[in-house]
Amino acid sequence: MRSRSRGTAWLLGGGILVVAAMPPAAAQGPILVRYPYLQNVSSDRATILWGAREPGVSAVQYAAAGTAWTTVTASQSRVPDTLTGLSFGYYRYQVDLTGLRPGVEYVYRVVHEGRILAGEDALRFRTAGPGPFRFLVFGDSGTGSLEQRSLAQLILRERPALVLHTGDLAYTRGTFLQMLTRYLDIYQDLFKRAPVFPTPGNHEYETESAAPYLALHAPPTDGVPLPDRGRYYSFDWGDAHFVSLDTNLPLARAVQGSGAMLQWLDQDLTRSRRPWRMALLHHAPYPTSIHENDATSALVRAHIVPILERHNVQLVFSGHEHNYQHSKPLRGGQPVESGPATVYVISGGGGAALYPVVPRPPLAYAESAHHYIRVDVEGPRLTLQAVRIDSQEIDRFTLTLPPPPAPPAPPPVSPPVTTNPVTVEAVVNAASFTPGLASGSLISIFGRALASTEARAARLPLPHQLSSTTVTLNGRSLPLLYVSSTQINAKLRYDVEGPAILRVTTSQGSAEASLMIQETAPAVFRVGRSPAVARLDGTLVTVGAPAVAGETLCVYLTGLGRPEGPLPPSGAAAPAAPLLVARGPIRVIIGDRSVTPLFAGLTPGFAGLYQVNFTVPEGLPSGTVSFHVVAREAPSDTLSLAVQAPDPTR
Repeated sequence: MRSRSRGTAWLLGGGILVVAAMPPAAAQGPILVRYPYLQNVSSDRATILWGAREPGVSAVQYAAAGTAWTTVTASQSRVPDTLTGLSFGYYRYQVDLTGLRPGVEYVYRVVHEGRILAGEDALRFRTAGPGPFRFLVFGDSGTGSLEQRSLAQLILRERPALVLHTGDLAYTRGTFLQMLTRYLDIYQDLFKRAPVFPTPGNHEYETESAAPYLALHAPPTDGVPLPDRGRYYSFDWGDAHFVSLDTNLPLARAVQGSGAMLQWLDQDLTRSRRPWRMALLHHAPYPTSIHENDATSALVRAHIVPILERHNVQLVFSGHEHNYQHSKPLRGGQPVESGPATVYVISGGGGAALYPVVPRPPLAYAESAHHYIRVDVEGPRLTLQAVRIDSQEIDRFTLTLPPPPAPPAPPPVSPPVTTNPVTVEAVVNAASFTPGLASGSLISIFGRALASTEARAARLPLPHQLSSTTVTLNGRSLPLLYVSSTQINAKLRYDVEGPAILRVTTSQGSAEASLMIQETAPAVFRVGRSPAVARLDGTLVTVGAPAVAGETLCVYLTGLGRPEGPLPPSGAAAPAAPLLVARGPIRVIIGDRSVTPLFAGLTPGFAGLYQVNFTVPEGLPSGTVSFHVVAREAPSDTLSLAVQAPDPTR
């Protein structure tokens, strides 16, 4: 731990680092036994915990960029010596920050009677927000082994939005001292800036039914019955809903009819409207190694899996098996080729001794390796990568959401023609695949029998018919870029706003959809997993080639609406002179900075493509920062942009 204050530091038994922060010419303050760590971060709140040897009046001061410090006094409670087993007192301090803004980075520090105890070097965290995000998964880690510590250093470089832990945080019995030295000490630098959302393993229950685990965590409590709070919970982040389940005592009680966890799980998933749904638990439902015949895993299969599958949970993370396993898409324990399915991933290689892998039919891949998992959620795509202790990727797969459902169709004015195979199921923005449409936008139409053969526009101006397929908006034809039996890419007209009727006509029939065309609905295109943000020489900004302060970048998007000046003919390329400028105001929000563009308008030589040129501001943190465009107060989807800048925390 680094600090600019003068102070003393020494090791107690078990390797607990104790720091006494002493400002010049001041009396010694409380001695920190546990450095601050983040819990229960969401779009509008965050919880910060720390431990000290004495009681006192302490607080957290926090601020977003450009704002004054806000001070929130901490609550405190003494953890009994009978639980800690320590030769000195342990006081748990907790601050709950509320009213935060989504997707915003905050700095924070811990103070005691005006003296900074932790955070002189600007501790930071970011609230949950819309758009892509990355999280990490690992488990069965808490041995204090060299492998655990080596993985912890790799994980620290990732700078995730959040961390999931699949249980067995502290071997061998999950005591208070083991939780400090084999869990919180090792991940101190990670947890001070990224919240951890764990599930208790069987080893946590070796000590007083996981009492040390409960004393050191403050997970979400919404909807959880009071006796079970801290053992299981749920939370949202971006487009994802997570549920963390306790497969120890709460599962046993629920199966016996005396516990509420299974009923809570069913109700929680019923209420959620997030498209991505993921579950976290310790005992794997489909283990294939040492725990293949585990009785608790059988209970998970019989009582938890049916609820998860009924609510279309796509991904389940677990531990208990000390290796990596990734199942095929399963339904009822059987592999399926299509339709709703769940992928079960075991991440139990966080530091404990490894178990062998045993080939089984449900497995897609398995390896006996110390590892962690990196997951990127990017709109309708989720990509999982398993990373071995030597930094090598050992597995990767991608899940995709089905296209969004079609908007409700207007009541038919005449009996439908049952022989017409043409259907329009959804009309979405071609960049974000969301329903927001604006004048001049590039759109994607999903359905069935939309074209007899696949065809692409070969040149500009874009044709108004491809493969005998035409698309009209309020009776006027639209330029087409691509058609197939299931998808059409087209360009909206600039002169239509408000309610509109889109009609697809093919040689087999026609179908209609009701649209609402907005003034602006910006959406950023992507190139692979990166936003379509390029330098002036055309090279793409990526994690491997991040942007730097002062650099001019160009972001490509759609949905900025009707530009100023004379419009090009329908489907024709935008001219290079004069440039067609988008109607403002236009802003680029990068991190917590608002940037006025150098140019915003139609991209010369293209039809329906817009670009926004801007300069990267000074003072952004190194890593990935949130990024979106605002056009006439309408925000685009929020993406992540790689930036290289000095890191004030180092």
